[in-house]
Amino acid sequence: MSIGIVSRFPEHLGHFTPAYYEVKGVTGVWRDAPTGAIPMVSIFGDNRLGERHPEWLQVGPDGEPANRHSRYFDWDALCPSHADTFERGLEWVRKAHQQGGDSPVRLDDVTFARENFCQCQRCKANAGAKGQPWDGYRVGRLLEFVEAAHRITPHLELTLFPDPFPGHLTRRFGLDIQRLSPYIETFVVPIYDLHYATTYWLEVLAGAFQEIMPKRWLIELYGLKVPEDALFKACQVASFYADGILVAYDNQLPKLLRIRERLGA
Repeated sequence: MSIGIVSRFPEHLGHFTPAYYEVKGVTGVWRDAPTGAIPMVSIFGDNRLGERHPEWLQVGPDGEPANRHSRYFDWDALCPSHADTFERGLEWVRKAHQQGGDSPVRLDDVTFARENFCQCQRCKANAGAKGQPWDGYRVGRLLEFVEAAHRITPHLELTLFPDPFPGHLTRRFGLDIQRLSPYIETFVVPIYDLHYATTYWLEVLAGAFQEIMPKRWLIELYGLKVPEDALFKACQVASFYADGILVAYDNQLPKLLRIRERLGA
């Protein structure tokens, strides 16, 4: 069992393995990866590009754009069918790979935003041109991106939405983990809470993912301002199911080190 971190604090990274650093998040800002960190790249989540190019946003069945001003989303979701968003995503993967060296590159937000997104004219036209059902086109388009990223670096990790209900990852988000598995070394599932006051739902989700996961996977827990004992208990629960644990965005290094010691990791 390993315990790693996702951190915005470069001075924390050397204390943990694995240690992830968000080089490009949903804000659209790039921050170079510190030496030895695994770079994380948000691919189709980008507020900056969503504001500059609203025509690049994913679109719902009623024409609602997938941006953070809508009822559904916390950030802007770019359409994977748009050639510019697809190629920019690959450019970010190249840059992350160049900075990370032999480290893997973790892909975030390689996903359609939710069920029934995206229904823009590009997606409909591309699906029709390929003679595919719309859901099948969505799965194929994301697989095409991951295959292209894999040609840049064979060491890829992929973040999944925490919905293990049968068929949901494929139908809601366009992710077929069985078909993606040959290109991915590790899947990461963020299961976030601000308190972890109770962990029964964490155990339900973790157990369900354990049953469907085709290879190595990690559970990512949220750490910032979560009470230490509650976070420790959540780590204990998660450790029964996943191959490792990540604690994300906690700014208290002594707290993280104590939890690792208590876990015996």
